[in-house]
Amino acid sequence: MKNDNNNSELEKLKKAALDQRSRMANEGQTEKQLTLFDIAPWPDSMRALPNDYARSALFTVKNKRQPREALQKKEIFHINKDVRITYTGLELRADDDELVWQQVLEYAKRKPMGEPITFTFYELCQDLGWSYNGRYIEKAEECLTRLQATAMQFISERVGQLESVSLIGRFRVLDRGKRSSRCEVIIDKEMVLLFAGEHYSKFVWEKYRKLSPTARRLFDYFGSHREPYPMKLDTFKMMCGSESDRLKKWREQVNKACAELKDSGLIHSAWIDKDRIHCKRTNDAAARNGDT
Repeated sequence: MKNDNNNSELEKLKKAALDQRSRMANEGQTEKQLTLFDIAPWPDSMRALPNDYARSALFTVKNKRQPREALQKKEIFHINKDVRITYTGLELRADDDELVWQQVLEYAKRKPMGEPITFTFYELCQDLGWSYNGRYIEKAEECLTRLQATAMQFISERVGQLESVSLIGRFRVLDRGKRSSRCEVIIDKEMVLLFAGEHYSKFVWEKYRKLSPTARRLFDYFGSHREPYPMKLDTFKMMCGSESDRLKKWREQVNKACAELKDSGLIHSAWIDKDRIHCKRTNDAAARNGDT
């Protein structure tokens, strides 16, 4: 009976999604929105993330020594029940893949979607705050390779149904081994739909990229809400894809993330009360002055 209910909910969601896609096509939105910057303008000192990804377990928080899981059409946990993400590819992590993807979006934001963009490993490492050496060049290339080897089916009433979206449509290294060597990347055209209608969050890159993976994922959630609802510790654990089996240890980890976020200045304060994580985005004075 439970499976029947789940299938019924999915069919309803698919129908609503297809209807929304049809409306967007009739309005010509996909033709008008030529670049990310056209619909999601963010300053060069900031980066951006679609809210639907920010509230999902797409980027996980796990021990670096633990091998990445190979996923095949796995439904990714999402805070909102009306969003379904089915993922195929190697597990992506907040520690590196999330940062690399956000920086690639920065390089691509003023280019028409679907057109190739190029950058060097030196530029990428510099912008990520990584050292420029063989270890980090290899790490950056591994991230880019993982990001292109992804396929997601995305369904929501707002966006519609996206059948096969990759975080990076194509990646290759041009003139490998030469001084003129560059990375060439193409961003999937449909990615722009996830940013449409101001359904994205933006944040100060210099502060954000220095966060620990747990603090970064916590800010992903907080930053995607103007006034964040308190979130259960267990819900955040699922959003992080964490396999921590001790509540006390997880609570300590999240407490540290709350303190880290406050110290970063990205939020005013965060705390845990009765197994729920609370957040105050701005102080009252800043809110009155419009400094949010």
